[in-house]
Amino acid sequence: MKKTITIIALWAAYAVFAFFSAYFTATSLSLNLLQGTNLWIIFIMVFIIALLAGWCLTEFIKQISNHIDPKKSITILTFIGFILFWGVSFMTNVHYFFVQKHGYTVLNKELSNCKNYLTENTDNANKRIENDRSNAINGVRADIQTTFDEFTRELNNAMESRIGFGDHCIILLQQLESRLNSDTALYHDKSRYLIYDESRDRGYYGRKERKDLQIIYSDYRQRIENALQRKTSAINAYYDLMIVKNDVWKEILRSADSLATYDLPEVREDGSVEAYFAYNSKQNALVVDKMPSEYDTTCIIYKVQNANTGEDKASISKKIAGYKIYPSKHMFDTFTVWNDIMHGYLPEYMRIWQWILISLLVDVVAFLLFYLANKQSSSSSSIIY
Repeated sequence: MKKTITIIALWAAYAVFAFFSAYFTATSLSLNLLQGTNLWIIFIMVFIIALLAGWCLTEFIKQISNHIDPKKSITILTFIGFILFWGVSFMTNVHYFFVQKHGYTVLNKELSNCKNYLTENTDNANKRIENDRSNAINGVRADIQTTFDEFTRELNNAMESRIGFGDHCIILLQQLESRLNSDTALYHDKSRYLIYDESRDRGYYGRKERKDLQIIYSDYRQRIENALQRKTSAINAYYDLMIVKNDVWKEILRSADSLATYDLPEVREDGSVEAYFAYNSKQNALVVDKMPSEYDTTCIIYKVQNANTGEDKASISKKIAGYKIYPSKHMFDTFTVWNDIMHGYLPEYMRIWQWILISLLVDVVAFLLFYLANKQSSSSSSIIY
């Protein structure tokens, strides 16, 4: 009777540990494979796998304890089976604890960082955009006017060797072209600015008469004014687009404020992995997925390496050294989380080793109980596999 009670107690204890381990694993797999659905169907499958892992471990111990006639093939197969079944259990258990412990922190910090970025880039942004627009237009006009004034003086130069339209005038016109073309990529300006056209303007070369110089001056002045109008239009279009983009960011900021005020507190109160997963989809759709591409650089710590130390100026390449703000999209994928753990990418505020130890402890106790329960049952002629 006493032995029967011991056997029942061992199986009951095993069932408790196996239940929790299978639940953690099923939750993790559900998030990875089925978007958080069909948890209990996965749980049943995982529990069966847990029994198989326990059976593999028991058979493996039997074989290595058999000094008379051990079966090498069974020893190898049961060991491989145990490692595979236990590996899945261990990795997913750690992942479950990771999400359970850090889920709210990850979601909250990510949302806060998005809000800070949007606030910094929208507060008084329209005023800054208008100032930048004015500075850009006035800057190019001032540069062009300075060079054109020099061209005018050169055109009317009284020195015998420099009178009229000559080489130095052409150099100044080419400098005007260079200034107008210098920032076309910045402003997405598709114009190609051509002030001096050799095939068109060769007839001007060497002209010295006052009447001819006046015609040349008027011609180039009109060309430059037309070019400046096109340049101004391109600059205006560029900054108009920035204002539109700024208005879009304000809409994203309103969504972020709403999530922080109404949704996130409810998630914190719930505190479950399922709640974190469900809310994460909403946060991604309304805020994170709409953030500009340059936002990502505010979340990442880069390590800078000299790629070619033999060069006078070292070529610099950047690789990820870790995350300042851990991306929530990583959090719900077991293998991505483990990759970040192994590479040391986790932020300093995210501790993981205690959950690795707890997961190991849960699995070790569960397998030990299975082995002892099975051994006791076998000795009572009630072998359970």
